[in-house]
Amino acid sequence: MDLELSDDQRMLKESVDRLVAERYDLDQRRGYMSQPAGWSAEMWSAFADLGLTMLPFSEEQGGLGLGGVETMIVGEAFGRALVIEPYLPSVVLAGTAISHAGTPDQVAEWLPPIMSGETICALATEAAVTAERTGETWILDGAAKVVLGGDTAGQLVIPAGDDLFVLPADAAGLQRRGYRVHGGGGAADLTLIGVKLPEKNRLSGNGGCTRALEAGIAWLAAEAVGAMQAALDLTVEYLKTREQFGKPIAVNQSLQHRAAEMLVEVEQARSAAMYAALLCDEHDDHVRATGYAAVKAVIGKAGRFVAQNSVQLHGGIGVSEEHVISHYFRRLTAIGMLLGDTESQITRLAELGGFTTAAPHFD
Repeated sequence: MDLELSDDQRMLKESVDRLVAERYDLDQRRGYMSQPAGWSAEMWSAFADLGLTMLPFSEEQGGLGLGGVETMIVGEAFGRALVIEPYLPSVVLAGTAISHAGTPDQVAEWLPPIMSGETICALATEAAVTAERTGETWILDGAAKVVLGGDTAGQLVIPAGDDLFVLPADAAGLQRRGYRVHGGGGAADLTLIGVKLPEKNRLSGNGGCTRALEAGIAWLAAEAVGAMQAALDLTVEYLKTREQFGKPIAVNQSLQHRAAEMLVEVEQARSAAMYAALLCDEHDDHVRATGYAAVKAVIGKAGRFVAQNSVQLHGGIGVSEEHVISHYFRRLTAIGMLLGDTESQITRLAELGGFTTAAPHFD
C-alpha cells in the first residue's frame, strides 16, 4: 500500500493550499462571516472553478472521478484555513446521498447543480419524518433538527422511512428556522406539514444516507487534522517566542512534554484520516461501519486534547476573539460533536462487535 501522494494529488494539494493561503486569513474569514449568508459566495465560486465541488463524484455522473485521498487533501486544507463555506453539507453529505440513492435520471437532474456550485443542498441527518403515498404524490410530515447548511440551502434531502426525498427549500408546508452554528457556518431546524412531492422526488434508500454519513466522517477527520496541525504549529511557535524571567517558556520541560503529547494526538488523528480516506473504496458494509465509528471516536478525542491544550498553553489570549487559536478551538469542538460524538461512536463500535473483528484489506 503506497501512502505517498501521486503527482496529480500533489498538484491538487498545492492548488488548494495556495488558494486558501491567499484568500482565507483570519480577517478575510471575518469578512466572509459578516456576509448575509454567513459565508462568501465569491469563495464558493472559486472552489467550484477549481473543480472542488465536482471532485468526489464519478465521471459517469459528470464529476471528476477522484477518490477519498483527494477529498482528504481538500478537507485538510479547509481545516487549516477554517473554511466556512458549505462544502460538507452540500457536496459531501447531500451530494453523496443523491449520487448513491438516485436513479441515473434522478442523479442527472439533482447532482449537476451541486457539482457546479449553483445550488446549495443540505441533508437532514437528524430527522423524524413520515411519508404517506397518495396516488403519485407523497405527503411528508415531521421535523428535522440541526440540518447543516439548511439555513441557506435551495434544495433539501430529507430521510423518511427507507427513502430519501428531494424538495425545494420553498416547498409549500415547509417551515425553516435558520441560525449560525458554533465554529462557523449555519444550520436550520425544519418542520414539514403536509409537504407534497411527486414520485420523481423520491430516491430509493440504497444506503444513500449511510454512505453520506460515512463520507461526512471522512471529511471531518481530514478537516480536523488540518485544524489540529495548525493549532499545534501556532502553539509551538508561541512557546518559542513567549518569554518569562528572560527565557522562552519553551525551555520548561513540562511544556515540551505537553507539546509532544499534542503531536502524538495529531499523528494519530492523521492516521485515522488516512484510514477513513481509504475506507471509501471498501465494499463490506460492516467493515465500513466499524471503521468509521472508530475514526470518529479517535478524531473526537484527539481534537479535544489538541484544542484544549492549545488554549491552555497560550494563556488568556487563547480565548480571545482576536487570536486565531480560539477559532481552532471552536471548530475542533464542533467537529467532535458533529455526526456523533466520541462516546456515541464508542457505543456504536461496541454494538457492532468491535473494531478488531473487521479489519479491512487494502492493496
